[in-house]
Amino acid sequence: MIRTQHCPVKNINTPVVVERIVTDIDEIVRMVRFPGWQNTKAGEREVQKALRKVIYVKYKIKDQDLFDRAFGYIRQYY
Repeated sequence: MIRTQHCPVKNINTPVVVERIVTDIDEIVRMVRFPGWQNTKAGEREVQKALRKVIYVKYKIKDQDLFDRAFGYIRQYY
């Protein structure tokens, strides 16, 4: 089972593509974040840009709701 900092995100019913997306997001966000990034416009912009690269560019998923939910999760747990 894959775990983020606070909760499990994968079980036997999770599609492989979801696992890849979560892994890619986790990897790229860890590279661009810094302590207190949530409290700065520049920090939020960098994390959003990194998230867009994964969701919109790499996986070609054009879904604003998915982006918003993923960013909300990242903002809360990273």
